[in-house]
Amino acid sequence: MKSSSDASAKRGAIYRPSSDGWQKWTEDAAGASTLQGEGVELSDLQPAAGGLIAVPVRRAFSLCVWVPADDPSIFRDLVLTQLEMRGLADRAREETSFAWQEITRADNEVLFQVTVLPPHLAPLYWHGEVTDYAVSAACLPLDPDAVSIWREQGTWVAAVTRGGKLLHFQSLAEPVPGGPMALEVWMMISPLQAGNMVGDDLPVVFYRQAGDELDLAGWSEVGHPTERDFPPPVRPSPPLDCVPIAVRHLQVEKKKSTQRQRFAFTAAAVYLALVLVLAGQTLWLHWRARGLRAEIDGVAPAVTATKEAMDKWQALQPALEPSTYPLEILYQTSRLLPKDGVRFTLFEMNLDRVLIQGEASTLAAAIKFQDDLEKNSDLEVLYDWTAETPKQLPNGSTRFQIDGTRRGSAAQTTNESADI
Repeated sequence: MKSSSDASAKRGAIYRPSSDGWQKWTEDAAGASTLQGEGVELSDLQPAAGGLIAVPVRRAFSLCVWVPADDPSIFRDLVLTQLEMRGLADRAREETSFAWQEITRADNEVLFQVTVLPPHLAPLYWHGEVTDYAVSAACLPLDPDAVSIWREQGTWVAAVTRGGKLLHFQSLAEPVPGGPMALEVWMMISPLQAGNMVGDDLPVVFYRQAGDELDLAGWSEVGHPTERDFPPPVRPSPPLDCVPIAVRHLQVEKKKSTQRQRFAFTAAAVYLALVLVLAGQTLWLHWRARGLRAEIDGVAPAVTATKEAMDKWQALQPALEPSTYPLEILYQTSRLLPKDGVRFTLFEMNLDRVLIQGEASTLAAAIKFQDDLEKNSDLEVLYDWTAETPKQLPNGSTRFQIDGTRRGSAAQTTNESADI
């Protein structure tokens, strides 16, 4: 449960105009108001968020109006229309800063008190950090059904109440209390009485501040006024539900700035998350690559030994397979030689190739031997044979050369790729 001191601290101070400047008032734990400071200008008191600024009476406008009570949804439009008729509304309705409160109802009509702030209230009377505003007359504990008069920043002002609610306020032109001011107050009250907004014979209360000199001898037209000391301010309930246009613009810009900052923070957070994800994935891939490299290094000796063993087996293959043993191939090819007229001059063989060179007594004998070798069923399944065109020698004999490539060998695959 929050204490009363916490609640009062959260409500903030009240900044109100005085006879010659501004005052800052705060409430203590018991709810008593305390004067915290005075200044010539509002900025001298350094208004803070949570406070309330009481706009001077001469910087605001007051209007009392009866409107039909049938449809509350059109109250705002009816009030705006009345303001436009009196020249108190801006050309753009959304640029009109005003608030209204219901005073009373009678004969299916409702009496409203309307407070209007100027479209361009001077910065001397507002502060961007403060969002609660009220007219200074609403911040005084005024007597009900009375006329109250006090001095603000060198000017006398008056307020009229109906019951316990503020009905009307305005600044006065007369510089000192007296008969002319009494007449001015009577002229202010007369339209309100004619409009059945206030009763007759309203008492007049003067709030006296330091330096005020009161001569009330000429007040016979409006009764006999009473004098009181200027009271501490009170916080109106509720305060105006409008703020100066400049403050509204600042709030909009602040909201947009907050949204932009939130968007920037969100984008930065997303970017940082993506960077962290990519960094994590990179580290994982690096760790995985190191693990695979370690595995490869671990099996490398076995792979090397296996390759060496395979090379040895391939080298032994001709000796292990009788069909590809060099002597066997030599035997198979030499069986095809005729008894006379053809002889070998060279026989070379490795794992994949066989090279045969020879001489024939005639060209026909050389061609016949080549044909017999290519069509031999035992050798055809082992080798692909390629014969060069036989060449006749000066002595009349014919030289020939035949190449054999073992089927399924790397040499055959290379030759097929080259042919393609």
